[in-house]
Amino acid sequence: MKQLRVGIDAAAESAGVRPSDIQKLLPMARFGELARKNDGHQKHALAAWEEHPVESISTGDLARLTEEQNLPALGDSLMRLAMVANANPVLRMALYEMSHIAREWQQLVLEAGNKLEEKHVLARAFRWRALRRSAIVLVFAVGGTVGFFAWQRVEQARTRVGAWAGDGDACVVYRIEQADLKHARPEQLRRIEERKTECTALRARLVAEKELQERKDAYARGCEAIVEAVSQKKAPVAMAGISPKLLDFAKRVATQTLELSDLAPPEPAFPCAETDGLKRMLTAFDHAVVDSNLWLNQPELSARARAALDTYKGDVALKIREDLNDRAEKLAIEALIDRAPLLVQKARHQCGLKLLFGLKQRAFCSGISK
Repeated sequence: MKQLRVGIDAAAESAGVRPSDIQKLLPMARFGELARKNDGHQKHALAAWEEHPVESISTGDLARLTEEQNLPALGDSLMRLAMVANANPVLRMALYEMSHIAREWQQLVLEAGNKLEEKHVLARAFRWRALRRSAIVLVFAVGGTVGFFAWQRVEQARTRVGAWAGDGDACVVYRIEQADLKHARPEQLRRIEERKTECTALRARLVAEKELQERKDAYARGCEAIVEAVSQKKAPVAMAGISPKLLDFAKRVATQTLELSDLAPPEPAFPCAETDGLKRMLTAFDHAVVDSNLWLNQPELSARARAALDTYKGDVALKIREDLNDRAEKLAIEALIDRAPLLVQKARHQCGLKLLFGLKQRAFCSGISK
């Protein structure tokens, strides 16, 4: 603060105005706040150093640079010291905070110099060379203003590059501006290449997932069309993902042109069996089984076909049940005489159907069923 006031006095004398006039144009409150913060952090740093000194080649290098009067910008130096003070966390944090204060102080000082140069109220009194000297006096303990801002721009660019490279979305590295990219450190460039590889893999996975979802959606729409067609007793059209064999079966169900093998074990395979439309397909199949009358001549029914017949037996015409009652007994007589295995199997099947429809088995059906 003393050094700042020296600069203000010099600027006021050069312009022929009072120091208070200069102070009105400057953010004095912020200067005071920064000075107080810096004082507190400096005391913490000194106490931490006295309690636990940090020995490091890097601190030695800074000491050498100081002796050679080649010390970098103050904020930069403090940041370097903070980076080598890992063994002393309190010292590290104090130096870290002081580095930011030094940078902001220098920025405020430079802005103040520019403001004094541009202010109309001082334009007549200010002389260009005097103003330049005043601006230089305002900068405390630092040199190389142009170098500082160049360094600051590089550090800001690297900070932005680091933020992009560490983003949760790997693909954002493609949005890094070339002006920032040219200042990236080697390890940042390697990280960017790694994120590009991640992005490529991510995009490929998203494309594959999209294609898979599109196929699933197309399959679901196709299944819904098949189920709807079968429910309305219309032949469904072919669709990708459904085998011709299953599609032919669906057509036979829809047009009620089932074959004997459709009623025999094993259980029939339905298209789109894993979708919600299976229930409607099963209902259509049940009605097709009952209406086909093939169950009369299929000696061995699958569990699904028998369940269909049992569920909808009330839909079987009375004439068919009456014919079954007589036909089964006659077939049983032939089987008892001939004893041919296929004939016996067929007779037992029809005699069993009598029980399914609640018809009483007479002597011959009773005999062949034992």
